[in-house]
Parts: sequence; structure tokens; C-alpha cells
Amino acid sequence: MRTRYLLLLFLIFGSVSLSAQEVIHHQRGEDLQQYVLDSIKFILPGYQSGVVKFKDGSFSRAPINVSTIEQRVYFLTPSNEVQVLVDEDQVVYVFMDQRTFLKSRYGYVEQMVTIGDVTLGAVRRVSFLETEKKGAYGSTSQTTSVTTVGSFQDKGVMYTLNVDQSTPFIYSVTPYFCKNGKIVLSNKKNLLKCFPNKKDIIEEYLKEHSVNFESLEDLKRLFAAII
Repeated sequence: MRTRYLLLLFLIFGSVSLSAQEVIHHQRGEDLQQYVLDSIKFILPGYQSGVVKFKDGSFSRAPINVSTIEQRVYFLTPSNEVQVLVDEDQVVYVFMDQRTFLKSRYGYVEQMVTIGDVTLGAVRRVSFLETEKKGAYGSTSQTTSVTTVGSFQDKGVMYTLNVDQSTPFIYSVTPYFCKNGKIVLSNKKNLLKCFPNKKDIIEEYLKEHSVNFESLEDLKRLFAAII
């Protein structure tokens, strides 16, 4: 529970680069999303009026949100039903809560700091890890043998077994660079490619400061020095 409270504090008091792990305890075959807090499995705390731009130049307006698990757009219909966007592969960007999120193969990249034609962005994502299965008498296994035992027969009576499972998941905020609409991984090589005319400034800054290219806050400070 302590991890969950810390994670919620991070989400409430600002966008930071973080990676926090929790464990879901569930039965085999259950939808894991039901165990993840809405404040984590969606970018916004609720559905807000927004705009989706498509590759053909058209726009769609509705109360929307973006799933950090599926990296897909959800919207509310006029009858207040939750629906998932069908033409997800046609999305260019989503604008909601006065924030812009570019669609990319890495997920929805929020645009945060822009210098010229280069933008520092980040993807918020929930990732499920390998499931641990609990067998009889509380024993655990990561093999498939436990999951294959769904029932057993005793004296002519068939009994069904509910297999307890534990699935860890990680909430992460991963930085990316965007130049002229192209999203690239956050590393030194790509940073220098994005700013070929500021190589000396960047090299000097990296000599004087320890920069973790997986830390959004480190990169925000670096971008502030580049301006």
C-alpha cells in the first residue's frame, strides 16, 4: 500500500519521471485492468472535452481520455457510454486538458518542452510483468504446470479449482525526443542529432552534470540549459 500512496502523490503534485511497481492478486482469467486505479490506467483523472486529429486532416470532438495500458483513446458518447476509438491507427495527435499528445509507435507522447523544432516529451505507460501462479498449499510457480490444473475428481465428484495468481505491473514515465514530427529514443546520440548546432553546449553541460536520459526531470534541466 505504501507504494500506491507514494505513486498517487507523484501523480497529484506533478509530472515526474518515475517507475513504481505494484502487484495485483487475482484469479486466473480475470481482467487485470479492473484492479488498476483509474488515476494510473488513464492519463487524465476523468473524461475531458478534447480533440482528435486524423491523418486525413479531419477532427473529432468529444469527452476523451487515453489509456496508459493500451495506449488507446477512449471517449464518451452523447448517451454517456464509454467507447474505444476504432480508427486508432489513423490518429495524428490528441489535444486534451490543454496538452498535446502525439501518436507514435511508442505510445502517446505528451509534448512538454520545445526548443525550435525539437520537443521533449514523455509516454505514461502501465506494463504488466510475468504472472506468478499460486498452487496448492500456497506454493508458487512460474511454470505452466499449475495453470493447466483447472479441476479434479474425487469419489465421482468434479471439483473446480480457482488458481490464485499475482501479476506485477509498473507505472512509468518515459522521455522521448521529437523533431519535425519524428519520435526518437531519449539518449545522447539522438540529442546531439536533434541539436547539431548546440553540440558544444550539450557536451559541456554533460561534463558538469550527471544526466540520466531516462529521467524526465534531468532532461528538463538539460533543455533549460540549451535554450
